[in-house]
Amino acid sequence: MMEKKKKIPRTIHFTSYDKFDVLKNRSEYKTKSRAAEELGSVINKIVSDSDIGKKIKKFNIFNHWSDIVGSDIGNKTNPEKLLRQTLYISVTSSTWANELSLMSGQLIKKINDFVGETVVKELRFKTAR
Repeated sequence: MMEKKKKIPRTIHFTSYDKFDVLKNRSEYKTKSRAAEELGSVINKIVSDSDIGKKIKKFNIFNHWSDIVGSDIGNKTNPEKLLRQTLYISVTSSTWANELSLMSGQLIKKINDFVGETVVKELRFKTAR
């Protein structure tokens, strides 16, 4: 005896929670979009008018380290902390620490150029364990 095959529905029914339902009302979508843009501009103003903006710029050094110093140096080093305009960097070996100390002027310039102001005046290197 042959069993009957189950029918697979050919149409898909969306619930009211689907994205497609929300996008039907374009004017509501545009209003929400404008509100999000206004909120974004308010947040940008607050950040740029306060110390928060400067701190975010300063600490972007840690997030974009390889972009600032290049991938070769970025793979062998890791910025640890920034304290009183001194950036503490761990390196994989004493050879790298010595080489980078000779390049400190160039690295400091790259870092400060990235941030847009003088935030680092000195680099300190230590070998990672």
